[in-house]
Amino acid sequence: PFDLDELAARARALIRRSKGRTTPLLEFDRLTLDPASHQVIYKNQPVEMSPREFALLRILMENADKLVSKTRLQEALYGWDQDVESNAVEVHIHHLRKKLDAGLIETVRGVGYRLAKDPKP
Repeated sequence: PFDLDELAARARALIRRSKGRTTPLLEFDRLTLDPASHQVIYKNQPVEMSPREFALLRILMENADKLVSKTRLQEALYGWDQDVESNAVEVHIHHLRKKLDAGLIETVRGVGYRLAKDPKP
């Protein structure tokens, strides 16, 4: 009796509003991510991303003030029925670092990843 895409969109809107964001845009330093149009702008330049890179960056930006574990990233990027290589997240992080500044995504050994407040080149 209802459309799952519509339900998901309404849930995302409620979550966004509960976090105090009225627009879907995610911003961090000079990085802007628009989930609706699937666009990423960094230093006023558009950046092309694969769907998984985009999803990974979105998770990091939604949790910009927290560490995100590798396990949580894997669960968000891959379904339960997919075989995931042990270094899949690291590969996507590597690609993001090549497309953005290398110091933008910080690795905390044994814990996870986070966006760096002051990226070091």
